[in-house]
Amino acid sequence: ASSAQPRRALRLSTTPAHPSTAMAPAKRAAQSPKAKVGRPVKVAKVAPVPTLQVDDKYAAAHELLAELSNELSFSCAEMLMATLPHALETAKAERHSFQQSLLKGLADTCHKEQSKREVRIADAEAKVATHTSEKASAADKLEASKATEEARRSTKEVSESAVASGSAATEAAAVALVEARKAVGGAEAATERQVKEKEDFDAKVQELFPPLKEGAWAKKDWRLRQKAISQLIGLFPSSAPESLTAALPLALKDTPDARGPFSTKSVEMGEQILKEHSSMLEEAISAAKTLVTERQEAAAKAEAVAAEAAAARDAAQEECIVKENEWLEAQEAFTSVSALVAGFPEEARRFAAEVEEAKSSLQILVIAVENYKVLENLPVVVPEPLVEDTMAAVASEPAAVEACQVEVAVQ
Repeated sequence: ASSAQPRRALRLSTTPAHPSTAMAPAKRAAQSPKAKVGRPVKVAKVAPVPTLQVDDKYAAAHELLAELSNELSFSCAEMLMATLPHALETAKAERHSFQQSLLKGLADTCHKEQSKREVRIADAEAKVATHTSEKASAADKLEASKATEEARRSTKEVSESAVASGSAATEAAAVALVEARKAVGGAEAATERQVKEKEDFDAKVQELFPPLKEGAWAKKDWRLRQKAISQLIGLFPSSAPESLTAALPLALKDTPDARGPFSTKSVEMGEQILKEHSSMLEEAISAAKTLVTERQEAAAKAEAVAAEAAAARDAAQEECIVKENEWLEAQEAFTSVSALVAGFPEEARRFAAEVEEAKSSLQILVIAVENYKVLENLPVVVPEPLVEDTMAAVASEPAAVEACQVEVAVQ
């Protein structure tokens, strides 16, 4: 318990004037340096901070109670410090129910305080996480506002150039031309992929099918033959009949002279489907080349549109004004977000310090609890107590335990 310091009343008392000088002219006499002006100032007395008188043997218990000052009042801690030695000096099996209740109440208080400090750590870490998230969000906003500012500045510059040279419309047409050329490039790339697909398909069929059809695999290489059959079946399009893809592996296991009519027909049908698929790939290549031609024509038209865009130069002035205002707004937003981001490092240091302080506080409590447990688990050496001391301890202990239990329960 702490007591507030009383306000200091400073009083200055002066010596009364001598009667013979009461009516004297107002003439000031030189004051001696050693002359006393008044009484010394009285300093208010401050109540001393209460402290526990602790035996060094129970220093660990005192340190633990000091850590529990937020949970226990000084009077409760004082009662605990007075009664704990009796409980600790008694063997566990011989402790009275009051002593057991005392130790359990202290353990519960430790657990409660530890939970509070763990919550403090969680709260501090949550602040760090929230700050990190806000920092990332602000960084994204900063990047976005910067990109917007740069984009709008670029647009403004284009509009200004359009006012002078009438190139704003040409610039828009140039964008369309770029898209058209991209479309041409995409069609050409698709054509190249289809050509490559047909070449790979034909090469793989030529590699796998003739040896299987002619039964060129030796019997001892049956594993390699099975692998080749699996690869060949994988080349068939999804439109191939399931009955054929199921029968063909069985037919290809046999040599041509050992195949029956059904197996022979399966091989012929499989070969036909592979050829048809190759033809289909060829047709797709032809269609892709036609698309390339169409895209090239569209690109040529885009070039013509770009040439005609110069007629829109009269409207470029109003467009330039609009774009300049948008750029100014983006620049203001970027400046505002930049100022926000600049304050994040200091906040990060402050939140990190809160986490470290909370962890340090918990660690100090854990160490205090561990040291107390060592004291609690020490073997008990029972001395020969005086009858009067024993009776006094037993008489005072239940009341102290009960009072402390009531306060802990209330808190």
